[in-house]
Amino acid sequence: MSNPKTVDSSLWFDSFTTILTDLENAPLSSDLPPNLAKKLKENHAWFVETVSLFKKPNAKSREALNSEIIKIGSHEVTVKPELKVKALHISSYLCLDEVQSYILVERSLECDDLAVDSTVEDCLHVVLLQFYIERQCLLKCTRRILMHALCVGICSKEENVAWDEASKLISDGLEQKLISVLQDLLSSSHPDQMDVDLFTLWAEETLIEDNLVLDILFLLYYESLCTCNGEKWKRLCLLYKGILSGSYNFGKLAISAEAVKSSYHASIQLLLILIDTLDLENLLLLVHDGVPFRKGASVFSVTDIQQMDVLISSFVTLGTRESGPLILAWAVCLCLIASLPGSEENNVLMEIDHVGYVRQSFEGAPLNIFVNILESDLLKESDGPVAGYQSVLRTFISAFIASYEINLQLEDSTLSLILDILCKIYRGEESLCIQFWDKKSFIDGPIRCLLCNLEGVFPFRTAEFVRLLSALCEGSWPAECVYNFLDKYVGVSTLFEITSESLVDRASQVVETQLSLQVPGADSLIIPSKTRGHVLKFIDGNTALVRWEYEQSGVLVLLLRLVNELYLESNEEVFLTFDLLSRLVSFNTAITFTLMEIGNTFYLQAAGVNEQMEKKFWVVEVICAVIKKSSPNSGNAAVMSMGVSILASMLTCAPSHIAAVVLKANIFDAAWKTSVFEVGCDGPSSGSWLLSGKLVKMLLIDSEQNDYDKPLTISVLDFTMQLVEARLENDLVLALVIFSLQYILVNHEYWKYKVKHVRWKVTLKVLEVMKACITSVSFSEKLALVIRDMLLNDSSIHNALFHLACTTKQTLENLYVSRLVELEEIEGCQLAVSSALDIIYTMLSKFCKDIPPTLPVLHLSVLSSTMKPIPVVAAAISLISYSRSPAVQVGAAKVLSMLFTTADYMQPYLSGNVCFGLDDKQI
Repeated sequence: MSNPKTVDSSLWFDSFTTILTDLENAPLSSDLPPNLAKKLKENHAWFVETVSLFKKPNAKSREALNSEIIKIGSHEVTVKPELKVKALHISSYLCLDEVQSYILVERSLECDDLAVDSTVEDCLHVVLLQFYIERQCLLKCTRRILMHALCVGICSKEENVAWDEASKLISDGLEQKLISVLQDLLSSSHPDQMDVDLFTLWAEETLIEDNLVLDILFLLYYESLCTCNGEKWKRLCLLYKGILSGSYNFGKLAISAEAVKSSYHASIQLLLILIDTLDLENLLLLVHDGVPFRKGASVFSVTDIQQMDVLISSFVTLGTRESGPLILAWAVCLCLIASLPGSEENNVLMEIDHVGYVRQSFEGAPLNIFVNILESDLLKESDGPVAGYQSVLRTFISAFIASYEINLQLEDSTLSLILDILCKIYRGEESLCIQFWDKKSFIDGPIRCLLCNLEGVFPFRTAEFVRLLSALCEGSWPAECVYNFLDKYVGVSTLFEITSESLVDRASQVVETQLSLQVPGADSLIIPSKTRGHVLKFIDGNTALVRWEYEQSGVLVLLLRLVNELYLESNEEVFLTFDLLSRLVSFNTAITFTLMEIGNTFYLQAAGVNEQMEKKFWVVEVICAVIKKSSPNSGNAAVMSMGVSILASMLTCAPSHIAAVVLKANIFDAAWKTSVFEVGCDGPSSGSWLLSGKLVKMLLIDSEQNDYDKPLTISVLDFTMQLVEARLENDLVLALVIFSLQYILVNHEYWKYKVKHVRWKVTLKVLEVMKACITSVSFSEKLALVIRDMLLNDSSIHNALFHLACTTKQTLENLYVSRLVELEEIEGCQLAVSSALDIIYTMLSKFCKDIPPTLPVLHLSVLSSTMKPIPVVAAAISLISYSRSPAVQVGAAKVLSMLFTTADYMQPYLSGNVCFGLDDKQI
C-alpha cells in the first residue's frame, strides 16, 4: 500500500446535519453537553468562516485522489476508484475542491442508499442536494449557537459553553466574514455545466443561504453582540442598493415561486438590519433624557452622518418604490438627531432636509410596504428571529410618531396605516405587549400617547381604539392591563351643536349642555344637563367634538353599543368588540368572571344605566342575541365565530348557567322533534333533532371567504367540547355532538378553504371532540347511549376516521418530495394520522370487552381485509416504520396490539379464525 497523501486539514468537514440535530435537541434553558461542546470546538473555524471553507478545485487535491489513502488532519479517507470518477465530475460541476467533493459523494451515497456503481447522472441530483443541505446546516449551526448563547449565557454567571463559543466566533471576525459571504452570494452565478433542470434547485438553495446569512447578521446587531459603525452600515447599504438597482445577479435567481419568496425575504431582512442599525432606540432614549448630540452619545459621528446622507440621497434617483422605507427611516433618524439639545449649533446637521426625504419617501407609499412586510410569510413561517423583526418595526414606528407628532388630526390614510402596522406588530407578541404596558419602557412612550389620544375621543371613534387594545392584550398580564385601562371611569366624547347659551368660556373652549344628552350608539347612557365639556375640534360650522366631564366605564359603553348594534346592519364594530372580548377572556379567566358580573343589578345602578335597560341587560344574553341575529355572509360568520368563542370561554366558569341561556336563545337554530332526555332513546340519535341550514351555510362561507385567526368551525367545535367536558346533558349538547361527528367530521375534507392548512386544524379539533365524546361515555347516562350507538354503528364516521388512519409510510414520505405541499400541511397531516390512530385504539380498548349480541359495525370494519383505502392492520404495520413521527409510530403499534386483542374477544362471534392476511415481509 502506498503512503497516504496529506492535504490541508481544513478540507475535512464533519456532518453539519448531525451537529445541527444535536444543537436543536439541546434544551435552550441549559448549557450544552460535553460531547457537543467538543464538536463545536473542533469545528470552530467552520462556524466562523462558514461556507467560504468549501474551497475551489486545485491541483494538489486532484492529485491526492490518485493515491489510495488521503490524510486530512487526523482523518484518513480510503479512495475508491468508482467514487473518484464521480467526485471529479461533481468537483467540476460544483466548482468544489476535489477532496471535499469525494467526502461529499461518499456521504451522499451512504445516506441515500445509492449503489456505488450507480451512474454519475443518477447520483448528481442527490449529491447536489446534499451539498446545499450541508451548507445550510452549517449556517443554521452558527445561528443556533448564537440563539443558545443568548438564552443561557447572558444570565448565567457560571462558565457557559454556548456563550464562550459565541463570544469567540464574534472576536474571530464572524461579522466581517458574513458580510463578505453575503456579497459573494449576491454576486454568484451558476456553474457553466449546470443543466436547466438543476438551475432552479441551485437558485432556490442559494437564496436560502442569503436568508440564513442575514438571519445571523440580524441577531448580531439586534442583540448588540456587534456594533454596526458608519463604515459597516454604508457597506450593507451599498449591498441593498445593489439589490434594488439590479446590479447583482440576485434578482435573476427569482425563477420559481419559492425563489421569488426567498428573494423577497432576503431584501426585507437586509432592510430591517439597516433600520435596526440606525440606532433609533438609542436616539429615542437621548430625546427622552434630553441628552445633547455629542461624540460618544451615538454610534455615528457627524462625518458618518454626512457620508450616509450622500448614500441615501442616491436612493432617491433610483426611482424604485422599495427604497421608500429606508429613506423614511433615514428621515426619522435625522429628525431625532436634530431635536436633541445643541444640534441647532451644528450647521452640517441643520442643512440636511429630513422633511424633504419624508415627502420623497411617501411617493413610494412606504407605510403600505411595512404593512406588506408584516403580512408576509417571513413573519409567519420563518424559523429566524421573528420577534426581533417586529421589535425593530415597533421602534421605527414609535420614532416616526415622536418625530412628526402623528396625532388624530391627520385626515389622510397615514394614521390608519400606522394603526394597522401597530396592530400587526403587537398582536401575537406577548413580550412586546408586556413592554408596552410597562411605563418604564421609553420606546413605547409615543405609541402610548397615541392610544391615550384615541381614548380621548372614545366612543366617537370606537373602531381604531378597540382594534389597538385588542392587539395589545396578548397574554394574561397585558389582558388585565387592557381591561383595567378600558374599565376605568373616563370621559365620553360626542358631537355637540354649540350655541351662545352653551359656550361657557370661549378662550378655553369650555361648553355646558343645557339639556340631558343621549350618548350616540349607547342610547341607555344619559349625560346629565349642566354637564361641562371641552371642545376637542370643530367638525363643521358650529358642530364640534366635545369631551364631557361625565365619567363612565369604557367596558360598559362598549357593551351598550353592542346592544345598539343589534338594530343596525353594520357589523365592523361588533366584530372588533367581539374580537377584543374573545381575546380578553381567553388570556385571563378572572376577566371572564368580571364580565359576567356586569349583569349584576347593583353594577348597572352604580353605572347610572336607566331602569328599562337594567332589567334586560346581561352580557351572555347580548352575545347570544348578536349571534342569533347574524344572517349568512362572511362578515357575520366572523362575528359569529368570535361570539361562540367568548361563550366557550365563559362555559368554563359557569357551565350549567351559560348552557341554559344558550339553549334558551337557540343560537344555532336547532329544532327538536323529540327530546332524548324526556322520552329516552335506545336507537339512532338523528331522529331526535333537526338543525337548520343556517349554521352549515355559515361554516361553508367562513371556510371559503375568511382568513382570520379563529375559523367558525373551530369555535363551534371548541364550544361543543366544553359542553361535553362539562358533562352536561341537554338537547343542545346532543345536537352539537351529532352535528360535529355526523356532519363536520364526515364532510369537512371536501370543503373549500381560503387558507389551505386550516383544513388540518379542523380535522384535529373535530378528532379532539370525538375523543372527548368517547371519554364522556363513562360519565353521562342518556347522552352516553346516543354517543355509544353512533360510535359503534355509524359507518360514515368510521369511514372518515379510517380515511385518515389507513395510509402508508410511503404515502406520507411522498408528501415531503412534492413541491406542491407546504410543510405546515405535512405536519397537520401527520398530527391527524396520529390522532386518528389514537382514537381507534381508545374506541377499541373501551368497547372491545362489552360486545353486544349483534357485532357492531366498528368491530367488523377494523378487522375487515377489504377496508378502503387499505385494511387497518396493513396501515398500522406500514406506519410503525414511519420514523419522521414517533407519535405516528407509537399510535400504529398501539392499534396493532389492540387489533390482536379485539380479534381474541371476537372469536366466539366469528365462524372461523380471524386472519389478518400478513405476508412474511410485513411480519
